[in-house]
Order: sequence, then C-alpha cells, then structure tokens
Amino acid sequence: MKGTSQSNVSWSRRMGERWGRLLHREESLGYILSAPALIFLAVLLGYPLVLAIYLSFTNKHLGAPAQWVGLANFINLFSTSLYWVVFRNTFVYTIIALIFKFVGGLLLAQLLNRDFIGKRAARAMLLMPWIVPTVFSTLAWRWMFEPSNSILNILLTQMGLIHADLPWITKGPWAMGVMIFVNVWRGVPFFAITFLAALQSVPEELIDASKIDGANSWNRFWRVVFPLVIPVMTVVVLMSSISSLGEFELPYLLTRGGPGDSTNVLGMLTYNYAITGGVLGLGSAVAVTTLPIVAVLVIQALREVRQRNK
Repeated sequence: MKGTSQSNVSWSRRMGERWGRLLHREESLGYILSAPALIFLAVLLGYPLVLAIYLSFTNKHLGAPAQWVGLANFINLFSTSLYWVVFRNTFVYTIIALIFKFVGGLLLAQLLNRDFIGKRAARAMLLMPWIVPTVFSTLAWRWMFEPSNSILNILLTQMGLIHADLPWITKGPWAMGVMIFVNVWRGVPFFAITFLAALQSVPEELIDASKIDGANSWNRFWRVVFPLVIPVMTVVVLMSSISSLGEFELPYLLTRGGPGDSTNVLGMLTYNYAITGGVLGLGSAVAVTTLPIVAVLVIQALREVRQRNK
C-alpha cells in the first residue's frame, strides 16, 4: 500500500511538472487557452459541414432514409442549365459588388482619414448601413423598389426626371443591378472602417520622409501607404468574397431570385432544393460545389494573416 501511494504521488508530481512546463511555454499556452473555443466551433460548424458533404452523396429526401448515390447529384447539377445560370449570377454579383465596395471603401477611408469638423460623427454614421440587420434594411429597400408603389419612381416622376416607372426589380438586368447596389450599400462601411484602421497604422515617419523627398500626395499614397495596407485589404476582400458567395438573405428578401432566375444565386438554389423542395441531397450538393472556392479563399486569408503577424 505504501509503495502504491508513493507511486501515485510520484505520478501526480510528474504530471504537475509537465503541465507546469506546458503552461509556461507561449506556444503551448496559446493552444490550451484556445482549445475550448476550437472545440465549440468544431462541434457547431464542423458537424453541419460534414453532414452536408455526406448528404451531397445521397438521395436524401425529407422524411425518407438516405441512400448512397455517389456523384449522381453532382452529375445531375452540372448537366442542367439552371445550375450554370445560377453559378454565373453568383459570380457576377460577387465580383461586381466587390469592386464597388473596394473602391468606395478606399475613397471613404481616405476622406475620413483627414481632419474636418464632425469627423467622429461621420465615422459613427458611416457604420449605420452595416450595423442595421440585413432583414430590416433589405425590406426597406424592397419597399422603395416595389414596382407597384415604388417611392423612388414617385419621386423621380414628381421631379420630372422620368415619365414612366422604372422596372427596378421586374427586369433581369435592373434587378441584378439593384441587388448589387444594396450589397454595396451594406458592405462599403465595413471596407471603409477597416481600410481607415489600416491607413492610420502607417507610421507617420514614413509619410514625413516621403514629403521631404518631394513626393506629392498621389505618389505618397501609391508608393508608401498602399503597399503597407495591402495585407489588410487582401483579408477584407477575401472575407467579403466568401460572404457574398454564400449570400441568401438579401436576394431572397429583395428579389426572390426573379424575375425568372436572373437574380437566383447559389445560396437560394440550395434553399429551394433542400428546404422548399425537400431534396436535401441535391441541395447539399449545390452548397458543396462552393467548398473548393471557399477553401482556397480561406487558406489565402489565413496565409495573409499569418504573414502580417510575423
């Protein structure tokens, strides 16, 4: 008994010393402290992801058991014109909105980086479109673009700028333009505030040195400031791209994917197949087709963050 007690004490001492060494090392301490959050995310996000991948290889319907069908769902998707129309819509929507958000955010960040009366109030007001929940803001925009009683058409008619109602969300190109506009309206504040933070992190010594060397404001920005904020901009662009590729709320509430399928995107197609139609296997396959693209964007974002932290 005495030998067993001594061995237990020795084992406890060794474990205590081992944990002590782990907790005193910065590398291991970081993993230990972040482990609970990582486990939570793995359960909360990992399980639905794995389940979606599994269902994409089955013919799962609501209320029926799943049967393995291999690549049949993907072959079915890729052989239909609807999928490719939606795929094109998604990338047109994502890329055009991304360009406008980047340019608009950069211009606003440059303006807000200057000293003027009401600068703090302007920065606070800028965040309003991004803070307001998507559901509320999108429904407000839909009311303004509603074809039967569009407040914008009424105002433009009263001002004499138009003589017939504009088909804001009743014609394909117009509806896509409106959807991109609302996405840009919501996304520009995030780009602007993030770019502003990056601009303010640039050392003043470098800017002063470029002034002494005779560089004008244009050259100072593109040759001194812009290269230093590229890592932050890259991460913001990648995050926005991932968000827009999976967009659902905005197109669903604003246009319902219409007219026809002119504003239908991959997020809505997934919903229509899986939730409305009850074909969970096919709906999961639509979502899984975006995984390779999202994975590349996530890996690139992580690389940029890691390089910035070095």
